[in-house]
Amino acid sequence: MKYEKIDFDSLYIDIFELDKGIYATIFNQDMGASSNAGFFDLGNITIIFDTLFDPFSTKDLIRASKEITKKDPFLLINSHWHLDHIYGNRLFPNSVPILSSIGTLDQFQNAVPDRLKQFRERASEELKRTEETLEKEKDPKKIIEYKNDLITYKNVQDPDFKLRPPDFVISGNMKINGTERSVEIINVGNAHSYDDIIAYFPKERICFMGDLLFTNLNPDWANGIGGTQWIVDPINFKKVLETYLEKNIKIFVPGHGTLCTEKEIKDSIEFLEKYFLEK
Repeated sequence: MKYEKIDFDSLYIDIFELDKGIYATIFNQDMGASSNAGFFDLGNITIIFDTLFDPFSTKDLIRASKEITKKDPFLLINSHWHLDHIYGNRLFPNSVPILSSIGTLDQFQNAVPDRLKQFRERASEELKRTEETLEKEKDPKKIIEYKNDLITYKNVQDPDFKLRPPDFVISGNMKINGTERSVEIINVGNAHSYDDIIAYFPKERICFMGDLLFTNLNPDWANGIGGTQWIVDPINFKKVLETYLEKNIKIFVPGHGTLCTEKEIKDSIEFLEKYFLEK
């Protein structure tokens, strides 16, 4: 697995060029276990794949895409509806359309408001905790991080705060052809979530899996964790992983964790079999 880390100044994310024009945005593991994203320079256009839960990390994602590709984002794709992948939608101007699956749009209407309400209800407590932590902190980078967190918690308490939903949907697959390379946007159906979307580069043998792949797996997910349903359809989930395991892909980009190979796909299949399919 060969790739190059790009020199980019950010507290939150590391940028890796996986192949010419294909970039993975990996959340800094020292900052916690937040989600990953990516951006693709297709030659004439730049596409963003997912946003990040922390708005300041999403701002860094946008800044990185502009600095590296020398273009403004043309399209944003949401892999699924969970807040850590769609929270940053609101930071993109309306001139940048957002694409999702039908299932993601449905959940945006039916489930996202409750998730956002829960986050708002925790904001006061998180503000107090963060302020107390900030008073004791000496590390300059951590001080910036906590000050940014305070801004985030205050913003979400604003009555006018809204998340931006997708603008249009796909029910199947689509191929986006640029002047220099192409990407396949594939709706794999219900798996981790409803109508999960992945981004696949067959020629370069790279696949952005969203939350169909985690570098590290937790058996507690089988019983639900924090009230979150980790899986919607384990049978199809396994089928999708097996399908892409057979494609001789050299780099898989997970929704959480570090860059992966076939090993993590195999581990995920075994995990599904043990905790979700053998019951």
